[in-house]
Formats: sequence, structure tokens, C-alpha cells
Amino acid sequence: MYLGVDVGGTHTDAVLVGPDFTTLKTAKAVTKPETIESLRAVLSQLLADRDPKSLTRLTVSTTLGLNSVLTGSAPPVGILTTSGPGLDLNPADFGPLFRAVPGSQDHRGQVIAPLDLDKTKAAAKELAQKAKTIVVAAKFGPKNPELELAMAEVAQEALGPDGVVLAASRLFGRLNFARRLGGAILNGQVLKLYADFLGSLKNALKEFNLSCPVFVLKADGGVMSVDEALSRPVLALAAGPAASALGLWALASAAGDQKAEDVLMLDLGGTSLDLAVFSRGQPLLTPEGLTLAGRPTLVRGLLTHSLALGGDTDLEFINGEMVPLPRRQGPALALDPERVDLRPPTLTDALNVLGQCEVGDVSLSKKAFNRLAPGQAEPLAAKAVAAFLAKLKEAATTFIAAVNSQPAYTVSEFLIDYALKPTKAVVLGGPAATVAPLVAEALGAPATAPKEAATANALGAALARPTTEAELYADTATGTLSIPTLGIQKKIGARFDLEQAKATLLAALGPNSQIVAAEIFNQVSDYGDSGRVMRARAQTAPGLISQ
Repeated sequence: MYLGVDVGGTHTDAVLVGPDFTTLKTAKAVTKPETIESLRAVLSQLLADRDPKSLTRLTVSTTLGLNSVLTGSAPPVGILTTSGPGLDLNPADFGPLFRAVPGSQDHRGQVIAPLDLDKTKAAAKELAQKAKTIVVAAKFGPKNPELELAMAEVAQEALGPDGVVLAASRLFGRLNFARRLGGAILNGQVLKLYADFLGSLKNALKEFNLSCPVFVLKADGGVMSVDEALSRPVLALAAGPAASALGLWALASAAGDQKAEDVLMLDLGGTSLDLAVFSRGQPLLTPEGLTLAGRPTLVRGLLTHSLALGGDTDLEFINGEMVPLPRRQGPALALDPERVDLRPPTLTDALNVLGQCEVGDVSLSKKAFNRLAPGQAEPLAAKAVAAFLAKLKEAATTFIAAVNSQPAYTVSEFLIDYALKPTKAVVLGGPAATVAPLVAEALGAPATAPKEAATANALGAALARPTTEAELYADTATGTLSIPTLGIQKKIGARFDLEQAKATLLAALGPNSQIVAAEIFNQVSDYGDSGRVMRARAQTAPGLISQ
């Protein structure tokens, strides 16, 4: 059996899947500040009458890391960089803890200006007084880690043994200085949070005598080991939307859909609304990398979009109108009687007032709206729902337009050569059945809610298969080859060719991998000697173990 657990900001969902990949049991619990309590709650529901040894694997996904970055609660990270040919980074884009020190290397990775150790030590000492984690990054670092390793040694000395130093090229082996650095910064911000979260998970598994393999869902819809998640948690920051997209994919596959039409997915949670689009049955991948918390990165991910518009979104009464605000202070007031006079009502409260649903004590929802405008509860609630649907329609329209404005790829790495035009919407999340008819009216297209909508995210996590990726750089003139994210460096001969490069990368990455990009360039140096520069990228494609 397979177990999937999705820990969201509002609820923790779990699904137990049988050997034939059908759902055996589902569970849901409120996410508590101490996540081990929420994990205990769902595990006890699913495993009460099960033999722990019958579990094949457990996969967990969470949005807690991304939420911490979005809310500003993540710890600061120091940034130490060197420059090189081409455009330099704008320090204003990286905040007050950004330091650039003298030293550079060219596009082939050769050092053209050695690291200024004195200035590097001074910068590292200054950063160490304000942060416990320092990211080091050198332009063209993936081709030669020499400068990054030198900066890392200085930074570790400044931080001491308890500090953490992250080399950007070991986290992301692809070229793109700004995106590589952005991902490394986010990785540093959530390292401790994921260590604490996975520690809680480990303790919970001990309590239930579970010894099965444990995996963590990534943003690309694949899974990684706990060890990799502890060192590269940034890959899992956008796992929440990915889990929902995988869940919908699994449900569609199980239902035998013809996969001939484009579909818009809307997952309405308590805190956020996640959007994804399917091209003829397949989710899409980002062509370059996800932008997370405003930072462009090299994190491969399913093409999704999230906004702070959930069932627990606060509704503000402004100039006679009800305006959804991008914040959540708690559950619907119908479930929070002690604070019914202290904070605004939510979208769920509005649906309660209109008779669209019956969550908690409906009278408390009506009381909250009547407090804003006596005797006007229903008109105000109707305005609130209309405002929510208008924002939803705007977000969906903008998202689809953005997808169509750039090259888009399915998870099978097929380039989409037509404009996506979703003909229907599928709504997921706890209130999906209630919201689906309203979504259909707002979008002017059919909208449905599968019966498994409330726990589709956990189903996606349970059925996701492992993925990994790596990039190789080789230069026959310098006689060097590197696969940065795997820490591989080796010497090559003058006759090394692209086919050898691809074979080397596939062997290093392991079984079930495929080359997705490869190129070779002939170059002549200033001294007249010639050589070939090669790049190759390989990955295992995301998918479902049930496919």
C-alpha cells in the first residue's frame, strides 16, 4: 500500500492507496503549530486497523516552507558573490545582506581574476554577524567551482562550526547566475524549517512502527529522498500545487478520460487558490524555472499559479463593498466563536449566509455580517462571493494568457504548438462541490468537482514517482568535465565528443533517465588553440507510479 500526506497551512490531508492504486481510505485534520500533532491525527485514522509492514512507501508534501517565506518569517541569509563577463547582479534585488567581492572567471570557467581574500574575509565576517547561513555563488560557477569553494571556506570560518554555507552551483548546476542565486537563497531560508518538519515526521513514524521508505514531493511532481530534501528543500517549496495537479491527473487517468481537451484546475484551500492547466490530459512544466516568493529560480516545477484567495480569506467592508484581502487570520467565524466580534468574516462565512454550505455554526456567520451592516447580511455576503469570483476569473484569464505567451511543455517534454483554450474547469479542495457551480457561472464554462476533491492533493503525493535532473559541462581545450549537482569533476581527452558526454551523464544520473538537451560549440582561444565546449541536460520525467 501507498500513503500520501499533504500538510497545508490550514488542513493536513492523507490518503491510503491499495496495491491496485485505488483509494482505500482518506483522512483530514487541522494543521497544528506542532505538525507532529497533525501527522499523528491522520496516521491514526488511516492505520488503526492496518499492519505497518504492509505499507510500501510514504510520500509527504507541504506548503509550510513557502508560507514562511511569503509571510516573512523565514530567517535571513547572507549572500557572497563574485562577478565575471556579462551583466552583473543588481544588489537591490537581493537585499541588505548582499556582498560582491573581487574575483571572476570567464564563460569557460577559467579564473581571470583571483579571489581577493582580504575583502572576502571582511565581507564574510560582516555577514556572519547578521545571518547563520551564507550562500556563495560565482558567475559561471557550474563550469568551475574553484571560486565558490574558496568563498565557502572563508564563509565557514567566519560562521564557525554551527553555521551553514551553501554553494549555489552544487544546488543548481545550470547556467543563469541570477536564477541560480535566487534558488540558493530560498534554500538557505527554509533549511531549518524542513529539518524540523522532517524530524517531526520521523518521530511520528516511530510511534506507528512504520519502517517503509519515505519520500518528499517536489515542485516538478516527482519525489526525492529525505536526505535530498534536507539538503535541497527549495525543490519542494511549490509541492502543494504540484500535489493537486498530480491528484487530478491520477483521477483523470483512473476514470479513463479521453484526454482530448484542455482543462483548467482550481484548487481552493483555506489559505490559497492554486491554478494549473492541462494540455490534452497532461500537466505542464515550467520552461525555465519557477518564480517563488518573487525570486526567479532554476527550480523545475509543474506550471502552476497560486494566489492568496482561499475559503478563510478575510473579507473587508470598504465603501459598501466586500473586498477579499490576501490574508488569513483563522478559520471561518462559524468555527471560531470566541473571535466572532474581533476579526472579519471569511468567504466560507459568506457561503454560509447564502445557504451555499453549512460549515460550523451558521448563525455566527450571519452575526458577523450583520455586525458590519445590520439587516444586510445576505446582500453583503452576495457581494463578497461576487468579488471572490471576479478575482478568480481575472486570475484564471491572466494565468492562461501567461502560459500562451511563452513556450510551454508537457511533462513528457513535448512542446505545445497551439494556444491552450480550456473547455472546462475541475475544482479541488474541501469546498469544491459548493464552489464548482459558482465557478462555472463565473467562467462561462462547465465546472465539476470529483468526489475525491477534498483529498486529491494527498492522492497525488501518494502516486508520484521519483525524478531527478543534472547538467554536464565539458571543454576539450581545458580537458575538464563537471556535473555540478552530483559533485563530479574529471579530466577528458581532446577527442571527447558529445555522444560520450551524453553517455557519461546518463550513467551518472542512473536508470530511467533521458537526455532532454545537448549542444556542442567549436571555440578558438586568443592563443589560436581550438576546442569543443559541450553541454547536456538529463532528467527523469515526472509521472504517476500507477501509469
